[in-house]
Amino acid sequence: MSACELLSQSGQLANIVTDYVEPGDISLQFRALAYIDGEPFLASDAPRAAQGGLGVWNVAPETYWRYHEYVFANQPPEGEEWATTNKLVSFAEEAGVTETEQLRTKIQEQAYESPVRETSQAAADAGVSGTPALVIDGETVNPLSDEQRTRTLIEQLADGS
Repeated sequence: MSACELLSQSGQLANIVTDYVEPGDISLQFRALAYIDGEPFLASDAPRAAQGGLGVWNVAPETYWRYHEYVFANQPPEGEEWATTNKLVSFAEEAGVTETEQLRTKIQEQAYESPVRETSQAAADAGVSGTPALVIDGETVNPLSDEQRTRTLIEQLADGS
């Protein structure tokens, strides 16, 4: 089970969005983490899957979260290779993405390889060593292992403290 699935199942990510992002108290930036120290994280498919998600974000941003949820609900276990171009495009179609040929091209060209690696470096620089992780006003916290600290940091940020 992935970190995003755990956050979704616990309702914690949805609660953060509902309680703080939607009212405009904080902004949330989501990043797919595909590398740790230059090596694929969570299996060899992670970089391609992250590029697929970034592709959807760039070609059809209004469908991104639907795509994201669909991928996490339907991906095989971490040790099984699955994130082929055809599978990612198929997932996109199932999630309602209509710009699938443009997405296919972006995945095949590895158009988002550099941004995915840059995200990994930024995560490493922020002290992220695994997922899930939130960087809240410069402090890195695992929201599943320290839910109270996470909420305290978010509330302090929202209050301007």
